[in-house]
Amino acid sequence: MKKFLLPLLALALSATAASAQTTPDQAGRPRRTPEEMATRQTEGLTQQLGLSADQSAKVQQILLARDQEMLAMRGQMQAGTADRQQLRAQMMAGRTKYEDQLKAVLTPEQYTKMQTMQASRRQRGGMNMPSEGKIKAKEGKLKVKAKTDA
Repeated sequence: MKKFLLPLLALALSATAASAQTTPDQAGRPRRTPEEMATRQTEGLTQQLGLSADQSAKVQQILLARDQEMLAMRGQMQAGTADRQQLRAQMMAGRTKYEDQLKAVLTPEQYTKMQTMQASRRQRGGMNMPSEGKIKAKEGKLKVKAKTDA
């Protein structure tokens, strides 16, 4: 009996310790830290927009500040300590603030391409990577022709 209980106890303790290591999100995936999210997003933008090393460092700082602020607001919402409408207004103001900061770092062409990528992602329902296609900017207007897999 003791030979059976000892391995069972060890298994239970290791399972408890392993589950305490990560906090899963709603989909069951481990939640990324703001630093990890900012790094991943910066790498994607660097690749997609052809950012220089200086631009990449500045974008990393902007995205890290944004992600930390959003995490704090989510914490307030989950704790129930803040008004939902007030948080929504703060999030919208934060979005505008960080968009302006990114616009100051990126070239006009890079910023236009980033906006196009965001619009494409919203249109597809939030998928992470934009599809390939052609982007044309002429006289302040944007024209996007997405490449389809069909």
